Amino acid sequence: MGAPTIDAEVCAGRLKRLLASWNDGEGALWGGAQAVLVGTGQNKEDDLRYLKGVALEVWLFGYELPDTLLLFTKTEVHVVTSGKKTSLLTAVAAAVEASTGVKLVMHNKPKGEDGVAQADELLALITAGSLSPVGMVGKEAQEGALTVHAAAALKATSAVVVEIAPGLADAMSVKDASELPLIKKAALLTAKAMAYAVDRIETIVNDEQKVSHAKLSEQTEDQILDPAKLGLKDIESDDVDICYPPIFQSGGEFELKLSAVSNDKKMHYGVVHISLGARHHQYCSNVGRTLMIDPKPAMELVYAAALAAQEAALAALVDGADLAAPYDAARAALIAANPAGKGEELAAKLGKTIGTVIGLELREPSLTLGPKSRGGTQKIRTGQCYNVQIALTGLVNEEAKEGSKGRVWAIMIADTAAVSSAGAPPDVLTKSITKALKDVAYAINDDEEEEVEDVKAKQKAKAASVKEGGVDVGGKTRHEVSGPNDEDNRRRKQAALADKKNRETHARLIGAQNAEANGGKGGATHDFVAYRTVADVPTPRTPELVLQVDRDNEAILLPIHGQLVPFHIMAIKSVAVTQDAGHAFIRVNFNAPTGPGLAANASYPANIKFPDASFLREISYRSSDTKHANYVVQEIKALKRGVTQRETEKAERATLVRQERLALSHGRVHRLVGLWMLPTFGGRGGRKAGTLEAHTNGLRYVGAKADETVDVIYSNIKFAFFQPAKKEIKTLIHFHLHNPIMVGKKKTKDVQFYMEVMEAVQSLDGGRRNMYDPDEIEEEQKDRDREKRIHKEFSAFCRKVQDIWDKDFPDLRLEFDSPYHDLAFDGVPFKSTVRILPTATCLVELTEYPPLVVSAEDIEVVNLERVGFHLKNFDMAIIFKDFARDVHRIDQIPVQNLDNIKQWLATLDIKYYEGKANLNWKPLLRQIKDHPDGWLEAGGWEFLNNEIDDDDDGEGEEGESESDFEPDEDDESEEEEESEDEDDESVVESDDDDDDDGDESEGMDWDDLEDEAAAADEEAEESDSDDKKKKRKGGGGSGGGGGAK
Repeated sequence: MGAPTIDAEVCAGRLKRLLASWNDGEGALWGGAQAVLVGTGQNKEDDLRYLKGVALEVWLFGYELPDTLLLFTKTEVHVVTSGKKTSLLTAVAAAVEASTGVKLVMHNKPKGEDGVAQADELLALITAGSLSPVGMVGKEAQEGALTVHAAAALKATSAVVVEIAPGLADAMSVKDASELPLIKKAALLTAKAMAYAVDRIETIVNDEQKVSHAKLSEQTEDQILDPAKLGLKDIESDDVDICYPPIFQSGGEFELKLSAVSNDKKMHYGVVHISLGARHHQYCSNVGRTLMIDPKPAMELVYAAALAAQEAALAALVDGADLAAPYDAARAALIAANPAGKGEELAAKLGKTIGTVIGLELREPSLTLGPKSRGGTQKIRTGQCYNVQIALTGLVNEEAKEGSKGRVWAIMIADTAAVSSAGAPPDVLTKSITKALKDVAYAINDDEEEEVEDVKAKQKAKAASVKEGGVDVGGKTRHEVSGPNDEDNRRRKQAALADKKNRETHARLIGAQNAEANGGKGGATHDFVAYRTVADVPTPRTPELVLQVDRDNEAILLPIHGQLVPFHIMAIKSVAVTQDAGHAFIRVNFNAPTGPGLAANASYPANIKFPDASFLREISYRSSDTKHANYVVQEIKALKRGVTQRETEKAERATLVRQERLALSHGRVHRLVGLWMLPTFGGRGGRKAGTLEAHTNGLRYVGAKADETVDVIYSNIKFAFFQPAKKEIKTLIHFHLHNPIMVGKKKTKDVQFYMEVMEAVQSLDGGRRNMYDPDEIEEEQKDRDREKRIHKEFSAFCRKVQDIWDKDFPDLRLEFDSPYHDLAFDGVPFKSTVRILPTATCLVELTEYPPLVVSAEDIEVVNLERVGFHLKNFDMAIIFKDFARDVHRIDQIPVQNLDNIKQWLATLDIKYYEGKANLNWKPLLRQIKDHPDGWLEAGGWEFLNNEIDDDDDGEGEEGESESDFEPDEDDESEEEEESEDEDDESVVESDDDDDDDGDESEGMDWDDLEDEAAAADEEAEESDSDDKKKKRKGGGGSGGGGGAK
């Protein structure tokens, strides 16, 4: 990229437009100014303010010129600046003068000087030429030291200062041929970001996730700042920025302003408002959408009316129209639609404006689409771009409960549009994001409620048929893999494991509590220092104390009792600003102990270091300057976000354990070529296969590029797997590590090397083939030969590596483990259904990424949930010995695999339980962790044991080992009711059965009853009961003789 240059032709053309507007403008726009004085201060990277001075510099010269003062007269432009900026402007001075007749005069500020002398030269020109009134941007008179000095000096003279912001806005409002493409690119980026946000919300709703508005805002902002993530490879990330932090609002709290802030509350599944804007080369674009989840018909009518109003406003956005015309069209459309007779009421909610000019600034107050602009001299002109938005707030959903989150709702629909020529309709730049009612209204609960009602009806019908002595013939029986002796053995072994597991868990929890009480958690708030001494604290800038942000020291200064009190940014938990009655209220929440007690105090390390200290939990301020309040809050959030990200990255890298250097082998090196690796290195360009080499103390993978190298040291390998391609498309070697390593920019504990044995995608357009087709036979034979060859190569490499381990590293006890394909089962460990394979030491899924590797030695207990005869699938909850780890769930496991999984768990001495409901494990584990003694006294893990209740129900007594640790009272009551229903429906042993026809079952379980029913249905006539008992293991028929009650 070459040195920066100014386009002299563009600069001259825009300077002509500025002078034309100045010469032709009325007094209301330029105030009769004879000279224009505009200045800028130092550049601030994270500053999202919009300044006329900066916009004017970018518009004229293509660059922002920090710390610069400009004086415009009708014949000259005087510039006070320094260094390279002077050279940059001098290079185009002659060309600009030749084209416009305006002389560009430079006043170079020497290095090390403040430029006051040069600014005084400009003031002398104003005085000598009697250039009064002097036009300035009133709100920016304090921007930069040069501007402050010039404004003060003018005030001391007899010169009159007038406001010229509307005149500058008028000159820059019409976009030329080089500006429109930039705004269109910004609009494209904005539309792509909105598509991402909508898709993200759809995923959250479908997966029933809990995500805060602030988190959604951060995620969307990351997408905007990296256009490549949105598929925009031709837009450089250095050229883009956000117009404002993306806004997400829901749950009845709506502030339909571009200065609104996304709060930390979780997104509510109702009405969701999204508003976001992106900048490309400083040019802005904005879009707003409202999504409705399960809206009522009345809400849909109101949305349709709002959409019609926006379409009417856009249609009125034509060349030469009055600035109030779009507002009038929108109001008329709302009244005409009149949803539920509320047309006038909705029209009254439109507010003072429905949009402004957009360009280098997000909003231009002097060019608004509202009644205030009616009849003015300024009209809508070709080339102008507007942000047209319909915002209706304070709407009430009459069908929602009073006080509920869905009671109050709002609508915002916003688009960026460019005015076309010759009265043609405007070009809506963000039209790719749909806003039709059918695309923003989602119905998710109606179908589910109908399905639930259907399921309940079927369950009731089935229960009634069983009570009457009938049998569900269509029902599937559980596949019995092992005999009753195996089940009895497993039960005895599990009973012996129960007491042992309870004692181990209790001892581990007590030890963890003692360690936490002695040391606490490190690396937290008490490690951060804002200022070492009181002398380092900056003095107040003004007599009136205000909130300040010190970026250099990563601190905020809060006025408390007449003093500026410093707080490090990491002491701040959150900050928010709200507006009410013309005032802004800033609320700062601090990190503090969550409550009384050892556990709450231990969660905040500063409380451990200062046990006698009092902690400030929150503080609030009221300000009449709402703009400054919003600015301060954004500054605090930006600083906290940056520091938090830095500390998070530092903490992640700090957890990396330094590995020993790889010792390269001399002589013959065992290699496996043509391998692919997961995780990938990332980056651009096509991927190519690499080579895996076995060296003295580790493995090295060498990719196609020079920087694609990964070393896996043998001592860092925890588990090694070799999985041949059986019902999979690839043969692989997988290593699960003790400590994570860096692959590219990713930290990972799993590294996989694989080779595909067949094509994952096959073409189906080759015509139909039959089994005798020679080409088909030959192709299948090639696939089989390729699979054998790959298997042979992988096996040989694994044997050679195993020899190195056995010979040189026997203490590591490393061995390649292969999965048991016969025990494979399907399940959902993450997001999709995959084939999960048990091994001798682990439960793994290695074909899909991310991989699943669960070590048996890390498992505390396993709870098999939703196990019932009426369900085809069940879930497995894996509780780890480390309670800090989240419980891992494997969902939707076919019930046919239940006995196989039990057998595998029992073989590895893993205690398991069965239950009928899914448990909320996070609060449950927290309760166990906080009260280990009470948990042990209540029976330990036996609160998961439903067999205790089943065994004792027949005797009408509670078992002695029944636990008081109940997951949930409601769940338990439901389970008891289901248990009682099953007891009523089952047939139990009775003393009177022998006196009857002997055709009743004797203590049979459900499996026996299902076998009996299936056999009975095949019999055409009832046979003698004694003969049946000889033929069948369980005896008894399905007649309604005398089941015990």
